[in-house]
Amino acid sequence: MARRARLRLRLVRALATASASGSPAAPRPARQAAPYLAVLHRRGRAEAAACLNRHLRLLPLGEATSLLDALPSVRDAVSYNTVLTALCRRGHHDRAGALLRAMSLEPHPACRPNAVSYTVLMRALCADRRADQAVGLLRSMRSAGVRADVVTYGTLIRGLCDAAEVDKAVELMGEMCESGIEPNVVVYSSLLQGYCKSGRWEDVGKVFVEMSEKGIEPDVVMYTGLIDSLCKVGKAKKAHGVMDMMVRRGLEPNVVTYNVLINCMCKEGSVKEAIGVLKKMSEKGVAPDVVTYNTLIKGLSDVLEMDEAMWLLEEMVRGENIVKPNVVTFNSVIQGLCDIGRMRQAFQVRAMMEETGCIVNLVTYNLLIGGLLRVHKVRKAMELMDEMTSLGLEPDSFTYSILIKGFCKMWQVDRAEDLLSTMRDRGIEPELFHYIPFLVAMCEQGMMERARNLFNEMDNNFPLDVVAYSTMIHGACKAGDLKTAKELLKSMVDEGLTPDAVTYSIVINMFAKSGDMEAANGVLKQMTASGFLPDVTVFDSLIQGYSTKGEINKVLELIREMITKNIALDSKIISTLSTSLVASNEGKALLQSLPDFSAEISKGNINSPQELMKVLHNVCPQTN
Repeated sequence: MARRARLRLRLVRALATASASGSPAAPRPARQAAPYLAVLHRRGRAEAAACLNRHLRLLPLGEATSLLDALPSVRDAVSYNTVLTALCRRGHHDRAGALLRAMSLEPHPACRPNAVSYTVLMRALCADRRADQAVGLLRSMRSAGVRADVVTYGTLIRGLCDAAEVDKAVELMGEMCESGIEPNVVVYSSLLQGYCKSGRWEDVGKVFVEMSEKGIEPDVVMYTGLIDSLCKVGKAKKAHGVMDMMVRRGLEPNVVTYNVLINCMCKEGSVKEAIGVLKKMSEKGVAPDVVTYNTLIKGLSDVLEMDEAMWLLEEMVRGENIVKPNVVTFNSVIQGLCDIGRMRQAFQVRAMMEETGCIVNLVTYNLLIGGLLRVHKVRKAMELMDEMTSLGLEPDSFTYSILIKGFCKMWQVDRAEDLLSTMRDRGIEPELFHYIPFLVAMCEQGMMERARNLFNEMDNNFPLDVVAYSTMIHGACKAGDLKTAKELLKSMVDEGLTPDAVTYSIVINMFAKSGDMEAANGVLKQMTASGFLPDVTVFDSLIQGYSTKGEINKVLELIREMITKNIALDSKIISTLSTSLVASNEGKALLQSLPDFSAEISKGNINSPQELMKVLHNVCPQTN
């Protein structure tokens, strides 16, 4: 048998060579078809089709399509499916649909579409968020007399769940069961993930009950998918619960399961707890991989716990279970070190990177250049830029953004402007975020006219964002330009942009300082309507404003509101309250009504926010 197979292969190769070296006038598809026609003649259609199908997988899409067209007497459903898969993989879904329709018109039964043909296109449509079209294919499939299998239904159910069409997925699962096809663990897993994304936790429990009744045991992959879904919707505690359930049922989490949980915890800021999971992995004999370490190192770098991140990097390269760091690992550590100004260590990590054979990339250079500019080492940053280009790494839009931001922070605006020209010369068009550092620098230096001109220019060329408006509003407030700040705030809201809490706080402070408490309260209402709660800084501004105007009753109202909302106090507002209620002439009437407070202040017993709040609770009882 083996000898016969070798002879067939030699025959095909010989015919292919002969046909390729034939008359140059012969069309290429016809020459390519010759070997398969020879096999067809000698061995029959099935053998020729098998040879064709092996070859189609190796050809570029264009050649595969041409060869398929040239061999109507050889091709079969597998041949079509091979080309269908290639078309779908490249995103040519419409062409794939046309090919599927052409299959349906084939005179030979062996060429007509089967369940695989339909499922290939269904999977591609679902991945392209066109689940409804994929379900429509199921109807066509039935009309053509092709029976769907569990893979077909599973593909559609997953597509519908991914598109948040869980009820349609459940309905389809009902049709599937009615047709005599029982769902498997993969189908149930898709349904579980759909319920998780929709927050239908009661239905999640029902799925587990149904699986248990049917004797289908969830596997590690299913549990991992469920844990991942819970993590993605911020349900870390439930994810832990699922992992515990998994262990109770005798299934041990694998490295992927642990990685999903660690990633979730790091994103939520619970990095220390994530390190605990790493230790648990070690106890369970599950070896961490590069994904585990990368996730933890990034999490530690994000919260600037760089000693811990460095320890993990050392463990990777010198620990008991050596895991080779990749460029992502090193860049995460370098980023964290640059963020806290530990540039010497950042360059040591880069050296370690090169020692381990990991190639430094553009991101590495961008991080180091940004870090150097942050500590005002301009010459070293520019030397690194030259080194980068000498290695064939061209600066990108992000590189220029880092340089512009660095120079603007050092108030070297002219030098930053030169970089904009260099960008354009290199064919990189500046975007809105390239101009923001200029705006910040101008506002910080009080160059408001120049800032306004730049702002108008930006408005003409880009849709302005919250950062651009907030920067200008901050600058106008700093310059005491109430009118401009108010106009900008209105324009911002009219454009459908919501100011952030800091912007609202600054504008309230500006109006309060100017004595326009009506305007300050108007902005406060706008702030709360936007979903932001006033913090201690806002209350401090309002108390100062009302105290200056002698409206002590308003101060009292604000104190009561702070107590009601349990606002945490800082040293600044303690000073404001002391000044407002003790030192000002306007506060004398209040002091008479609050003898306990006055006495505590005079005794020097108010030294902390907690002590002040205790006294305020006693002297400013909440109103009913």
